Amino acid sequence: MAQFNSPVFGKISGKHGTAVAAVRKDGTCILKVYRVASNPNTQGQKNQRAKFGYAVRELNCFRKLFTVTFGGQYGTNRAVSLAMKTCVLGEFPDFRIDYSLLQLAVGNLAIPATHNLQQQADKEYKLTWSYNVEFLAENPDDKMSIVLFNNNLKQISHLQNNALRASRAVEFALPDYWLCSDTHAWMYFSSENNPAFSNSIYLGLL
Repeated sequence: MAQFNSPVFGKISGKHGTAVAAVRKDGTCILKVYRVASNPNTQGQKNQRAKFGYAVRELNCFRKLFTVTFGGQYGTNRAVSLAMKTCVLGEFPDFRIDYSLLQLAVGNLAIPATHNLQQQADKEYKLTWSYNVEFLAENPDDKMSIVLFNNNLKQISHLQNNALRASRAVEFALPDYWLCSDTHAWMYFSSENNPAFSNSIYLGLL
């Protein structure tokens, strides 16, 4: 785009061959190459809009969680944008979410090298993870949180700051009325007062 002052033509505007001229509010003339506006109704664009709408609807129940793990009132927008790239699969109208790819938190805090989730009873579980005191990146005071998602009821249980990284283990239980429903589980780490996070880790379908 070029800017110019022309004593010959004065202020000019409109399309001139392959260029478009216009005058800004400050009186500056600009000249740029004319490009045909893209068609907003191509099949690909329609599919993208439908995909975005599907993601917003399906992840709406995560909204309160995303304000914590993705930071503030715009956290949901960032989380949905990431989900569009990673876990919303398929083509219109057959979209689906692969919850094993859904990131509930992202960041630079270290994740454990290993983790293990074992069922203790009908609704009770024990989660363990590795912690190496020699690794400076693994802060022993980082807090571990668990997220449980009931896909049938569209309900979230956020067991926030459930344990310290150095504790290496925690036990938790599902609500009684979730026993006959599919529940997805994740874990993530955060620093004090939640200014920094690790990537979330998908623990599986309970």
